[in-house]
Amino acid sequence: MPGRLVVEGGTIVTDYGRFRADVVVEDERVAAITADARDLAADERVDAAGLLVLPGGIDVHTHFWEPDPDPDPKEGFATGGAGAVAGGVTTVVEMPQATPTTVTAEQFAAKREQVARSAITDMALWGGVIGTPAQDLAELRALADAGAAAFKSFLASSSRSFPAVDEAQLLAAMTAIAEIGIPYGLHAEHDAMLAAGLERMKAADRKDPLAHAESRPPLVEAVAVNTVLYLAELTGCWVHVCHVASAEALRLVAEARARGVRVTVETCPQYLSLNTDDLVRLGGFARCAPAIRDQAEVDAIWPYVLDETVDLICSDHCGFTAASKEAGKEDIFAAPLGLPGVQTLLPTFYDGGVVQRGMDLSQFVRQIAANPAQIFGLYPRKGTIAVGSDADLVLLDPARSWEVTDDDLLHRQKWTPFAGKTLTGRVVRTLRRGQTVFDDALEGDARLLAAPGSGLFLARGYGEAG
Repeated sequence: MPGRLVVEGGTIVTDYGRFRADVVVEDERVAAITADARDLAADERVDAAGLLVLPGGIDVHTHFWEPDPDPDPKEGFATGGAGAVAGGVTTVVEMPQATPTTVTAEQFAAKREQVARSAITDMALWGGVIGTPAQDLAELRALADAGAAAFKSFLASSSRSFPAVDEAQLLAAMTAIAEIGIPYGLHAEHDAMLAAGLERMKAADRKDPLAHAESRPPLVEAVAVNTVLYLAELTGCWVHVCHVASAEALRLVAEARARGVRVTVETCPQYLSLNTDDLVRLGGFARCAPAIRDQAEVDAIWPYVLDETVDLICSDHCGFTAASKEAGKEDIFAAPLGLPGVQTLLPTFYDGGVVQRGMDLSQFVRQIAANPAQIFGLYPRKGTIAVGSDADLVLLDPARSWEVTDDDLLHRQKWTPFAGKTLTGRVVRTLRRGQTVFDDALEGDARLLAAPGSGLFLARGYGEAG
């Protein structure tokens, strides 16, 4: 790695403003931001003329599943990280429902060691909170002490290895986590309403793609979010509502926040750029939870993104195999729940927010980088461009239009529900702590310039450390 690197000629965009300047990098961090660094000696110079220089994206909702016991592996820290940096994401926060889950401090420590062996992005980790058999809540303090960035539970049945919590367990967990003081993330779908919806589809012998959406409509989310917000107000727990795809749920969040409830919320590009027409067209390749919504719901969600009720945009990346998703062709419920998206996260949000809707660039940076860093204890080392911050930089060509193709993907499973869409705004170079880890000027897999194990584990509080 060079002793001094200068990124010159670009337009810097941060959470605090947009301006023309050069960035000087030394020892993996931003050493200076200056109007003109042409006379400064440097070991390497990166020409950013005509480009936007953004802080590295932060994806707080990934499923990289490492180690993965499946004989046909879905994703890993290295392959998922390759896709991430190709899309301008330099930090991820990995979900706890992997193999093993991270519901104990011992499991958390093992996962941290796996990051050191395999990660390409820098990585923080969620700690898990599970239902039956009930988890020892004393373990939550141990997970926090081990560096967990946040906690996560499901309110609806998800998998045998990660049981959902019921309302009593949710209340107990919120009470304990309120004392710890870090976010408690919830997959908020009402379990009984979801079960009833699935039973309705089964009774009607519905296996078509729309049956998936109709089994879990936006109301299923809104009812669960209402419960979460009530208990958060009661306990003082900081709740973080995951991947919201319901405008009514977002209205409830906005009202609760106005009352002083500590709540943050995320959504994903699939709920902003796809609709039920895509679900019909793609079948199992568009099956996720919550379900993709009709265009009216998509249009109703966007105002909550634009007014920043939605704090951040994340991918909920799940790298299922094409063969497993193909099973949904005859029966939508046979396809697993989840979509890949870490590589398309930043460009799809840039196109939808900035290009199509005129979003201010600093807001874009807040929702893709600064807010995630702040919520998960990584700011200001991550999520911004400032003296002392890690030199996580993304060079984006704001005028370049390009078509999303499966061949362009660097994560393990070479398919995306966004294939065929034309986007404006292309990541041309990604630097992680001053090292170029992706260069779009190269071809194919040669564009990836980082080795597995070069990513760092980030404990909560990393942002203020050092």
